[in-house]
Amino acid sequence: MKKREIPVMNLGISLIILIFMNVCLAAFAVLSLQNALSDYALTKKTAAHTTQYYKAVNKVQEQLAQKNTELEKQWTQKKTAKQKEIGQKEIGKNRTAQKTVKQKLVILPEINIIESVSKRQQLVVTLHLDKTGTVPQYYIKKWQLCSPEDWQADESLDVMKSIE
Repeated sequence: MKKREIPVMNLGISLIILIFMNVCLAAFAVLSLQNALSDYALTKKTAAHTTQYYKAVNKVQEQLAQKNTELEKQWTQKKTAKQKEIGQKEIGKNRTAQKTVKQKLVILPEINIIESVSKRQQLVVTLHLDKTGTVPQYYIKKWQLCSPEDWQADESLDVMKSIE
């Protein structure tokens, strides 16, 4: 009776396949870790930029509220000055000793507010005066995040040279 021998070739191929699978799993694990680290760094940068952006937005909103408060105050002062003037004309037309103080209402039709977000970005807001309501108010006409510098192309590397 002959003994059956296990061929050495079958054992070697299965061991090589097992080693290859382990190397592939280790490579995929390293790639996954690298991807997770880069996503974490990007998330931190995005969170920092978002925080800076909303700080700039809050400052612009505070300035808008301040402008509207000043405008309302000036408007009411002008309105009360007109009412006093009308009242004085009706009560004492012969009194010339009382002088009414006329206040000038300084209203700009548009105001530009520029708030820095980061070194490379700034928030540009244009406020427009609207007099259609009972009290005039500034409303946001333009809200844009832009670069404070003019864009210049990088021409330091000649990718394609022209043949002349």
